[in-house]
Amino acid sequence: MDGCWQKTPLLIPAALPEVQGLIDKKALLAIACEPAAEARLIVADRKQKDWQCEQGPFKAKHLKSLPSSHWTLLVQAVDQWMPEVAALLTHFDFLPRWRLDDIMISYATAGGGVGPHFDYYDVFLLQASGTRRWQIGQHCDETSSLRDHPDMKLLKQFKQAAAYDVKAGDMLYIPAGVAHWGTATSDDCITISIGFRAASQRELIQMALEKIAGQLPESERYRDTKAAIDADPFCINTHAVTNAQQFWKNLDAETIKQALAQALGEYATEPKYPDHIDSEKNVNKINLKKLASLQHNIAGRFSYRSLDNKKAELYVDGETHTTSLKLAQAICHLTITPALLKKPADQQLVLTLINQGSLIFGK
Repeated sequence: MDGCWQKTPLLIPAALPEVQGLIDKKALLAIACEPAAEARLIVADRKQKDWQCEQGPFKAKHLKSLPSSHWTLLVQAVDQWMPEVAALLTHFDFLPRWRLDDIMISYATAGGGVGPHFDYYDVFLLQASGTRRWQIGQHCDETSSLRDHPDMKLLKQFKQAAAYDVKAGDMLYIPAGVAHWGTATSDDCITISIGFRAASQRELIQMALEKIAGQLPESERYRDTKAAIDADPFCINTHAVTNAQQFWKNLDAETIKQALAQALGEYATEPKYPDHIDSEKNVNKINLKKLASLQHNIAGRFSYRSLDNKKAELYVDGETHTTSLKLAQAICHLTITPALLKKPADQQLVLTLINQGSLIFGK
């Protein structure tokens, strides 16, 4: 992957043959009917020139009434519904775990697909059953022309550069910004999409600026200089702007780095479905004998950043906690021991994570 990552598409034949039978049509359709599920149904015309999109959750009766071909059902975050699907993420530990987003799974009948499009994130497309033809197109960005569609971001033009026919166990990697168009070439076509989080420049800088602003003293205010007082009382002149710019210049590099680090950590661990995390527990004392059974909530997200050899920032479900490096690592890797919880502050941190539902006790 080193030479292809975020550069060029890559087909990996027989990447994960054991994925066959991991999930079937019945299980996926059942999740799509759950009230808390996020699902879409896309029906294409037979010439694949027009696509119609419906948002779930769906009624089982509606799904049973669909035509025999040219439709696709997509269900987001199936890893939060099925632990065996979540286990697939361990196959991608050659990349940072905090970069992984969720696992979307689609079921399609022959001719089904979502049309020509591109994503702003990298994705691995793992075929679980049936066959699919993937067409790879041009590099795209925010200037690429899209069709006038109320529910879907489809490309106006698609310039095919390559095509791949995949079967169960094969996996195709698509870098961010590369146009692609997948069409089921058999019934019972199940494709597993492993996507990656990619914060935009706008999002990260906005989050970092909010953190910096929250630390600045209220007493520091804009002050006039003689040159900034213009002859025209309505004019904000260049000198006034230069005065305001000094606020930014006064920020030291370490302050900006720290704010960006926290913004990145909180963005990376922000839960996609916070409602799936039960935060109504009331545990007030840690049972040391049960530490070994602690697990991550399947909807939770964890990462950390080393500050030095002893301290770290732990990021859990969009929040920052300062703790020891050893405890941060232990919480992320689920290797918490009584020896790591000798300090009251460390015990309180673990209690907080249990009570907010990020950490749960296994059976």
